[in-house]
Amino acid sequence: MSATTPTRRRGPWPRRRGAVRGVAVLVALAALAAVAAACTDDGTNASGSGSSKVPAKEVTIVTYDAFALPESAAKAFEGQTGAKIKVVQSGDAGGMLTKALLSAGAPEGDVLFGVDNTLATRAVQDTLLEPYTPTDISSVPASLRLSGRPGEVLTPIDQGDVCVNVDASWFARKGIPPPTTMADLVDPRYKDLLVVESPVTSSPGLAFLIGTVQASGEGWQDYWKRLDANGVRVRPSWDDAYENDYTVSGGDRPLVVSYASSPPAEVVYSEGKRTEPASTVMTDSCVSQVEYAGVLAGAEHPALAKQLVAFMLSPTWQEALPLSNFVFPAVPGTKLPAEFRKWAVQPGSSRTIDAAEIGSKRDEWIEQWRSIME
Repeated sequence: MSATTPTRRRGPWPRRRGAVRGVAVLVALAALAAVAAACTDDGTNASGSGSSKVPAKEVTIVTYDAFALPESAAKAFEGQTGAKIKVVQSGDAGGMLTKALLSAGAPEGDVLFGVDNTLATRAVQDTLLEPYTPTDISSVPASLRLSGRPGEVLTPIDQGDVCVNVDASWFARKGIPPPTTMADLVDPRYKDLLVVESPVTSSPGLAFLIGTVQASGEGWQDYWKRLDANGVRVRPSWDDAYENDYTVSGGDRPLVVSYASSPPAEVVYSEGKRTEPASTVMTDSCVSQVEYAGVLAGAEHPALAKQLVAFMLSPTWQEALPLSNFVFPAVPGTKLPAEFRKWAVQPGSSRTIDAAEIGSKRDEWIEQWRSIME
């Protein structure tokens, strides 16, 4: 796997509850015959209440394996347009993007979803996406939108943070204060306690690497040498790090690179075994991630693709995101479920680097990291 095809993982929780898996999933059957008799594929903006309906057909999202289709929102989209949503999953986010680039102009679907700010500049290569900006884009903060060509073809849909998660009870039992800063992670008190994902093969691993570059500047390589000397363990994927090595999952490492939304997921998918999260979030470590959607050039149903991207900014879709994919909506003021209001973390400030700079230096950073850690 190349250095630019990291694994995209939001967590195991949607998979455990039997959400979207496999090559394709069809959702939300409806009375299509009556709709087909009266409608045309005219590309009307689907984010409002007055959109025209279209003939009964499918619109296909090409995405990564861990994506969970918000089923209630999919039903609402079908009711509004007459079109079912089909999901084609293509491995991790980097692999999905690579495969899409190889088939540019003759895509597997209509909408590409799951490109994040660490990979955005790759998505504008060749003729992968066609320009499209939903009329409701003004509802998304400028800080989440991309500039230049990426901003013409990619629409922000959700956001979140990659952060170090802390098994607070482990530290309480040991009588050790948990780390609170990035500098703490190289303190000998925390030797052999941290597990991270490789930026070569993991999206959160790449985000964490980018966070260390932003935090340490020219000295980021020295920081990784100190992490290495302090016993950091590197695993190929989020699954390996969180599910196998993290103490909350029965492993031996009480510090893991995961997500700011992991704590509520621990409760939601505990099957009643937890009433409070086991993990806390080390906010000084948080690195911002934004996920985007775009219309694939050469799509079979380009008008429906535009309607779906627009609908992803509607309250219906945005409100369904937290408990389907454990991310925060891109549109401010969206109603959040109680679990997110109580336990999910939105840091006051997150580490971030401009997508254009990431695009120009990403491969160089990864190769430099490999020279230190591998």
